[in-house]
Amino acid sequence: MTAASVEPAMKPLAPLSRQISFSDDESGDQPASTDLQPIPPFRLCRLDFREGCYQINFRPTASFVTFEGTLRVDRSAPDGGADRLIVSGDLYSRRLVIDPFPPVGPVLPVGDADGDEAAADSGLTSLAGSLSAVDEPLIPLPIRRPRIPIFPRARYHSYLRVTSVSAPFAVAFPKKCELTITAEQFNYTQPPAGQFKGTFPATPSRTVTMKLSKVPAPFPFSLTGGPFYQGRLFDGGVDKGSVTLAWVSKFFRRCTLEIDTLVGAVRPAPVPDGAGGTEFFDTVFAKTGWQLTVVQDQLNVPVPSGVVPTNCWSSADLHALMTNVRNPATNLDTEWRVHMIVVPAKLGCSRGIMYDQIGVPREGCASFSDDGYPVSDSSNFGLAANKKQRDVPRAFLRSATHELTHTLNQIHQEQETAADNSIMTTTPSVADVLGGPATGQPGVFPDQIQLAHNTNVRHHLNHMPDPVIRPGGWPFASWFPTGAPQAADRHDFEPSELALTVTATTDRVALGQPLDLTWTMTNTSGVSLRAPNDVSIEALFASITVTDGEGRERPVRPFVILCEHAKLSELEPGQSVTASAKVFWSTAGFAFEKPGRYRVDVAVSWSAQGVMVGVQSGIDVFVDYPTSNADNHSANLVLHPEVGKWVALGGDAYHLGEACRRLQALSQTAPAGAARAAAGDGAPAPSVLDGFADLLPDRAKLARLRPELTADTGGRTARGPGRTAAPGRKRAAKAKKRRGRKG
Repeated sequence: MTAASVEPAMKPLAPLSRQISFSDDESGDQPASTDLQPIPPFRLCRLDFREGCYQINFRPTASFVTFEGTLRVDRSAPDGGADRLIVSGDLYSRRLVIDPFPPVGPVLPVGDADGDEAAADSGLTSLAGSLSAVDEPLIPLPIRRPRIPIFPRARYHSYLRVTSVSAPFAVAFPKKCELTITAEQFNYTQPPAGQFKGTFPATPSRTVTMKLSKVPAPFPFSLTGGPFYQGRLFDGGVDKGSVTLAWVSKFFRRCTLEIDTLVGAVRPAPVPDGAGGTEFFDTVFAKTGWQLTVVQDQLNVPVPSGVVPTNCWSSADLHALMTNVRNPATNLDTEWRVHMIVVPAKLGCSRGIMYDQIGVPREGCASFSDDGYPVSDSSNFGLAANKKQRDVPRAFLRSATHELTHTLNQIHQEQETAADNSIMTTTPSVADVLGGPATGQPGVFPDQIQLAHNTNVRHHLNHMPDPVIRPGGWPFASWFPTGAPQAADRHDFEPSELALTVTATTDRVALGQPLDLTWTMTNTSGVSLRAPNDVSIEALFASITVTDGEGRERPVRPFVILCEHAKLSELEPGQSVTASAKVFWSTAGFAFEKPGRYRVDVAVSWSAQGVMVGVQSGIDVFVDYPTSNADNHSANLVLHPEVGKWVALGGDAYHLGEACRRLQALSQTAPAGAARAAAGDGAPAPSVLDGFADLLPDRAKLARLRPELTADTGGRTARGPGRTAAPGRKRAAKAKKRRGRKG
């Protein structure tokens, strides 16, 4: 692993285990030497609390609800203190439907002969389903070793932050050799229906202590060769029930990467590791502590109609491709699975991209084999300068692994710590770090690229709660402050040093109308300042927060993560960087859900040697109350997540059928409104159209791709009151210009 150069500048908004130490002699958790005999009245303990993942089962006394999950014992954590120890766990609830007092240790999900490769899942996630399956016995044959279990997201119950472990080397008679684990338990509140981010309390729900004795492992745990413990769980000294702990893997977590490749593209390949072997996605993650199974699935995926694959891809076209190509049988409640699509593109587009949502958060990413390393991104690309990724295998693998790690909810190290030679530093910054000893570890790009996560990212990947990390869990970057941190957390520049100006096309919008927002960061000092070269929210340095009249904050998260050109660079005196966004919808919901006054703040933040620095500014916006049936109808049409995705993708997302239907209906509201206005009845076209003038579906393209919405018979979109034929984009734009209104 690559060591983090500085401490993290941000504290996650989720519980996270930290370094602990053994309260007794650390050697007590190792098997004792065979030639060492105990001296009465003491007995030697052979607790063997080894590193890896344990299956944990807790059965409360007289309860029909049990708890199962994983406990990760990290004995080689670089940030684990003197004992290099961090322990964390996750619990899932399970309601018993049969014998409330089954034998000790329920049967685990199982793997193949060596326990490190995933077997085919039956798709049944409940005990009832497993027992009732006529063609899937509860213990599949042939018998296989247990593996790291995966549980349904909806059953997630709590996170365990272990604070102490006691594993004695020897005890006096008649005391028992007991492994004692104390943990703070954070009970989880599941997200509302249709959302993905739940909440953890700021303080522990309770503190529990497990007192465990090592016993012979029952079948099938005996197949792992690892230790098995059973004992009792206590809360405030009160016995709450029985608990078992079974070692199942040397890894902490497991995941599957599915790689599909478009016609004409080249997927990343293994590269030499310098020791006679090779490095690939699985070995990179194995160094971090993950069991990653790589499935190189579909080759020569057909190019979508109307797409030139060797050009830059639009967000909508790539999103549509990823939606259509991913394995439809994927069940994220029975496996952690990431889909990667490799397409050609061309130099200067982007080396990779991730979408916050395909079907659910962080399910897929893309890598561009024919993009690469233009000197406009960095002057330190060396022999890779202006080459395609397919021709620079080590850098290509690093870039693709960067996107893969984004899907596991990890952010750039320029935000969290500092640029270094690790996976989650952006590619241009890695090249600059390798440019010479003055900026970091000396080396040459690409040969000296370290294919490893740094200590900080390793800690997050191994010990953040399951919902935060797993595909289909929390939306991207929702575990850290996306808005403006408090003054105590961040040091802002003075306006005379670095200024941020925020503007909008209007300070009033209709309910359901996107707000066009622009911000510019300018060096107002007389010296060069190190700052982000890209302040778009897609590059992750900038964030937008919307606050309503009652003080409730809502982040506007980027739907497209497009960051491979971003880095910290010199901003000369008087120089500016500008970005813009349509503030409408993100995976956190709609920015403006109801009429009233709002504050829209933009913050640009980054880490300067472990200290969070940045600038922030904002504007006030008023969302008008609907004044007609047409206004209400239009707002009802566009305040839908599918329309939100359409806007977030920049339009032209014809694979979003519901968005097409609603926007087609919206386009049909304008003529009648304009006609009424011309007739003097004072009813103008719906104001929402002002914000969608450049986003409405193209009529010809809609007719070709969605004929059911434009056919004269069958499938016609129902017209609202007083609506006639669709005017299309040009007519809406002309209407906007004719009215001369700002919103």
